Amino acid sequence: MPRKITFPIVGLVGLGLAFAPLSASAEYRDLCDSSRVCEYTGPNAPVLDADVCLDPTGEVRLKGSSPCSTGSIPFHVRFGDVIDPVMQLVVAYIPLKNACSVPGMCEVQEYSAGTSTAQAICCINGVCWPGFHDCGGTLMWCDDGVCNEDGTVTCFEGLEVPLDE
Repeated sequence: MPRKITFPIVGLVGLGLAFAPLSASAEYRDLCDSSRVCEYTGPNAPVLDADVCLDPTGEVRLKGSSPCSTGSIPFHVRFGDVIDPVMQLVVAYIPLKNACSVPGMCEVQEYSAGTSTAQAICCINGVCWPGFHDCGGTLMWCDDGVCNEDGTVTCFEGLEVPLDE
């Protein structure tokens, strides 16, 4: 006599969930892994988690429920902002680790408001330079940094003091 195999309803639901897409992001590649249109930013980048279309000119727009227009490629953006709600334009971000989270990377001191910049930096053996192209070291984010005469960057970790007026 053949044995009847039964699955509990929970098992069937779990099996169905295992083969269902986890989210819309599972359908498309991440834009920032596949192109150079994303901007580096600090570790607190806003989460967008949306599907977008990248057109041949490099503009990124929210995809919505319809397919991308001819010549555009669908991607997913995890971190980003809608910068033009009417045109549905998106800026996508690549969040970088804060340089000051690495012991000894930042100088602890006061600095004046308006004299420092936030930027992506490339660090090799504790020495950092502005920019990120062809970085042979570690890319990080410097929230409050200055460019030195020798071309290196010093990041500050301390209190911002107002400029004298």
